[in-house]
Amino acid sequence: MSAPKFHWPRRATQIATLLLFILIPAAGLFRIDLVEGNFVVLGRQIGWSDFSLLLGFTVMLIAGMVMTYSTIGTVWCGWACPQNTLSEWANNLTHRLLGKQANVNIESAGLQVAAAKNKALNWIILGLYFSAASLVLGIVPFFYFFPPAEVWSFVTSSADPHLAQFMRRLYLVSVVAFFIDIAALRYFWCDYACMYRFGQRFFKINDGLHVTYDASRSSSCSKCNYCAASCIVGINPSQFKSSDTCIDCGVCIDACDKLQAKDGKPGLLRFQLGGTSSAHTSGGKITGLISRLNWVALIFLLGCALFGWGLYDYAPYNIVAYRSDKSSGATVNEYKIQISNKLYAPAHLTLSVKGLPEGSYKLEAENLELAPASRRDVNLHISSDLPKGLHRVIIEVHAADGWNGRFGVEHYSATN
Repeated sequence: MSAPKFHWPRRATQIATLLLFILIPAAGLFRIDLVEGNFVVLGRQIGWSDFSLLLGFTVMLIAGMVMTYSTIGTVWCGWACPQNTLSEWANNLTHRLLGKQANVNIESAGLQVAAAKNKALNWIILGLYFSAASLVLGIVPFFYFFPPAEVWSFVTSSADPHLAQFMRRLYLVSVVAFFIDIAALRYFWCDYACMYRFGQRFFKINDGLHVTYDASRSSSCSKCNYCAASCIVGINPSQFKSSDTCIDCGVCIDACDKLQAKDGKPGLLRFQLGGTSSAHTSGGKITGLISRLNWVALIFLLGCALFGWGLYDYAPYNIVAYRSDKSSGATVNEYKIQISNKLYAPAHLTLSVKGLPEGSYKLEAENLELAPASRRDVNLHISSDLPKGLHRVIIEVHAADGWNGRFGVEHYSATN
């Protein structure tokens, strides 16, 4: 009896992907800071002023998606997509409690439940499983909008009262959304809302890695429906249609191999890269793959270059000086210096003023301790005894990590 080749590798890949989707924001690789209204990439606040980083990241993401569905096709869907992982789990649980052919999602013509299992207890157990999963999964989106410390404080009920109230409302919405998704939507997202599948259909990529059927041995599977019965999305792998939504999970391949192994023969289904024509040699498939990827790969590398330059040129602190509300009249004597720490780490900064005579100005503070991703205002008073005219004032900031920055102000003194 042939052992399944793809079952456990696929399960390991699905679990690893789910963990990766949590670790990416938790580690600061990417998330959205709702409080500051910024993207966070590699522990850095990214605003519109960091154009190279934003553009490079966007280009890398889009080109990477195109490269993925041009090579592995829907293998991503069957082996890694968290939505499909949850849908498969929900389907398996539904079949176990309501029957092997049970279908209760939004795409079913009506509730299809085995009469022997259509009992209140089974429905209650199914609902409890879905509810428990939704309560756990409802926390996951929080990692994309809040630092891990704030997520943990919410879980342990020790968050700031004002923030906790907002997070509770967001959590309720998240839990309800996950419950509806698991209980009713499932593969509906793949057919009508998934941008990855939309891209595949729009660009008609048919030569990526996919399941293929050996029609020359069709007599070996006469009156056999084992692969179709095993398919987790309910299609017949031996009779593929252009409208079929195969996710290339490999379950049908394992099923066919298992059945054909009884007669000492290989299965009729396998994964294949490229077209089905026998004229497509291995070298030809690789050449064709490279030809399809060359322009996308160049765009991807361009995105990497922009992203790398953005990281190199990134300013971890931002300095702005402007007229204070306390100033009035023709001469502005009061300025406010706003210093922002764009890193999610504490910072020690030193301020100094250049371009003014000693004793003609007063700086509220020269040494600053900034919390992660925070800002502080420092008042600067310039004496009205300066000679009449424009004075170029330079505000310099020196960080303990070696970064230096400056901001210039044109100060006008009306004194005669």
